[in-house]
Amino acid sequence: MTDKHKNIGLIIGFLLLFIISYIFSIQKTIDLKARLKVLKKEKELLSNASERIFNLQQENKYLDSILKRKELSIENSFQQLLLNKLNNFKKETSIEIISFNEPHQIIKNNTNLLTYSFEIRGGFNALLKLTNFLEKQQLGKLVSVNFEKKKNYRTNREELTGQFYLQKLEQQN
Repeated sequence: MTDKHKNIGLIIGFLLLFIISYIFSIQKTIDLKARLKVLKKEKELLSNASERIFNLQQENKYLDSILKRKELSIENSFQQLLLNKLNNFKKETSIEIISFNEPHQIIKNNTNLLTYSFEIRGGFNALLKLTNFLEKQQLGKLVSVNFEKKKNYRTNREELTGQFYLQKLEQQN
């Protein structure tokens, strides 16, 4: 055997030894290092979980207080809420709810446009206050208000009625 054959055998043996050592030890070490990194990330997420739960509970309380302040509830529909607001305003001023119609609904591109119409009888100042009240409540967009002077033949007096149209956009599920 010549020196050339010995050197080639030595190189092949060294490469074979390197491949075998990689398969049995280095590859397992690299896999364990990757798993350790994943486990550290999970541990970090779990250690922050109690803090995140506390923050989410505080945010939930804050959002509930906002809903309570605006008198909104998950159980109530928007129509009930609007009627409730009108009745509360009715107690403060001298207005009368003549009609409260079912909403007109238009569905387009996963968006639901509801138009609520109601008719109120009262004085001019009371109807203007109601218009201002509805705009301040931000329940929706007050699209139209039509005032009409009608004569009541039973009492032989003229009365002012206002037809209100309030629009609200809702996202469809």
